[in-house]
Amino acid sequence: MNDEVLKRAKRTEPWIPVGHPDFKWTTGADVQATWRKHGWTPPSERMPAPPPEVKPDTTVRTFRVFRG
Repeated sequence: MNDEVLKRAKRTEPWIPVGHPDFKWTTGADVQATWRKHGWTPPSERMPAPPPEVKPDTTVRTFRVFRG
């Protein structure tokens, strides 16, 4: 990382430490939904859709050779 960015970076501490008795663990935090509230969109939404997958022809063809 750029040293200048690290100098300006601010360390954010949780309001209630994990070991504190008032800390309540909750599941299901949707980080993308939280960031979307502030105008963030994932880079994958701006990318073009991938081309459709082409499946190879798997039919078996049998040929009979007649020698006369």
